[in-house]
Amino acid sequence: MDSDRPVFFNAQAADARRSGLVSPRPAELAALVQNWSGPRPLRLCGGGTTSRAAVADHWTLDLQTHFQRVEWQPADQSVWIGAGCRMGDVLEAMRPYGRTVAAGLSGLPGLGYVLTGGMGPLSRQVGLAVDQVREIHGVWGDGSPFALSRADDAGSLEWRGLCGAAPFLGVVSALRMATQPLLPLWVEQCVVSPDQLPQLMLQAEASNASTSLQWHWERADAVQLLRIADAPWAGAQKIEGLHQLPPLRGSAPMPSRSHAEVVGLLGPAAAELWGAVMPDLCRLLQHRPHPFCSLACQQLGAATQKAAVEASSFVHRTAEWKPWITAAWTPGDVPGQRRSLAWLEEVWQVLQSICPGVHLAQFHDHLPFHHKELEAAFGPWLPELRKLKQRLDPAGILPTL
Repeated sequence: MDSDRPVFFNAQAADARRSGLVSPRPAELAALVQNWSGPRPLRLCGGGTTSRAAVADHWTLDLQTHFQRVEWQPADQSVWIGAGCRMGDVLEAMRPYGRTVAAGLSGLPGLGYVLTGGMGPLSRQVGLAVDQVREIHGVWGDGSPFALSRADDAGSLEWRGLCGAAPFLGVVSALRMATQPLLPLWVEQCVVSPDQLPQLMLQAEASNASTSLQWHWERADAVQLLRIADAPWAGAQKIEGLHQLPPLRGSAPMPSRSHAEVVGLLGPAAAELWGAVMPDLCRLLQHRPHPFCSLACQQLGAATQKAAVEASSFVHRTAEWKPWITAAWTPGDVPGQRRSLAWLEEVWQVLQSICPGVHLAQFHDHLPFHHKELEAAFGPWLPELRKLKQRLDPAGILPTL
């Protein structure tokens, strides 16, 4: 096994004083997990974009180095994706075949994007990325290998658990997912004032499934808007597909290197209720403790609401909006970290009445609100999910539920 390769995109994970990095080959994965005797939980790194991909005094299982698999399956137009791939790599690999996948707003995340739900500009048309999964291979927390398929296992607790809560149950080595035709998209970026958001969101809620609205609020007095659709309109710019999607932040300069935590929320179509919380949000954005603290949002709905709640661990099938809150601070600034995390919780509290759910794209088992986010993410399914974890990962090799 190799060790100490630079696999972390997330600055906080990269800076963590981890015990070490293990980079097994596929044939070594089951034995490594089964015989793990180091500190628990073992941390996982595929895309390396989350803050918990590496933690002080813990080992990280590096899946990037030896799990870089992208295999086109022409028979049913699906694709096998290894746990070391980023979604942007998959988009590029599919272009020669005239196909694409339901990727998100960024090409940087890895398979964790898919396995925790996977929301992007195509979601309103084709559903969540996790709804496109056809097969999943990997190793349970107890070290036993698994190979499940939607065709054979869709009604099982194991399949439901993997589709939305995989990081707690096992190490996924690869999955096969459906692809879609690569078709042009039209995008429009503009800057609006915060008080315009409720009306713009109301209009978006009334739009058809071929359009989606995203926004990013980083400056106190201005919100960057991104509209995406599959047909042109006045002022829109044509792109060839998701691989050419412009940054949600628009032309704003890239943030300087900072540490951050992100909490994603979920709420129904209730744009009219956003007006009531705008004064508090404006106040909090005006008094951000760090320049890169922000609030952003993307639209779901339509196709994402058609799957049954019991089909996956993503239980918030009525969700129309996913706002996410980013708390940022300068590395090493402990008081600044405390201020930014307190700010995040304040924003969360303001939004909780209209966005009561949580999208667990990143979890925070080191922070006081971890149990709150687990309950808000999985709802009534959480007790069964915990029983499933106890059966599949009895020694707690993977993160705690």
